[in-house]
Amino acid sequence: MTMTDTGGVTVQSNPPPAAVRKNKRGRETALDMLRSLGVVFLVVLPMWFFGQSSPGDSKAIRPVDPSSALSAFASGAHAPVPTTPSGWVVNVATFDAGALRVGYVLGDHYLEFAGGSGPGFLETAAGKGSVLGTVDVGGVTWQRWESTDGHGSLVRTVGAVTLVVGGLRENVSAAELERLAATVR
Repeated sequence: MTMTDTGGVTVQSNPPPAAVRKNKRGRETALDMLRSLGVVFLVVLPMWFFGQSSPGDSKAIRPVDPSSALSAFASGAHAPVPTTPSGWVVNVATFDAGALRVGYVLGDHYLEFAGGSGPGFLETAAGKGSVLGTVDVGGVTWQRWESTDGHGSLVRTVGAVTLVVGGLRENVSAAELERLAATVR
């Protein structure tokens, strides 16, 4: 520290502060890494913990009543609708903009019934695919379809309405497709 007299005014000058030494990039220590991981875990672990479903929810199927969706479709489209086969559980039933979708669960298998009209309905319900042939189910002829992903469907047209048993998300056998198609009356 230096003091000078400049005509009655004393000026005091301090030396510059010591420079704070920073580690160069890439010279972090293991302790720095542990601190960073600690911050990440403080955020990630609670999100993971609270994002888990309860153990009882993993296989729980929440049944729904499809009657309102089925009756709205049947009355508006004047088309037949399915009944739920014994042992199957309806887990989704929607009727929106003239289109019906009812999802069924049978063990580990999922199956859908869809009904609607319009140029894009069949492609939306059964996927881009092709007709493989026909099958007679209870005296009614259905077309057998297979999507480009290999999912099978049964398709039938009643007036201006197209009915689809199967669809894009199903994973059932042809016999199960025919079992649901047989309930469409």
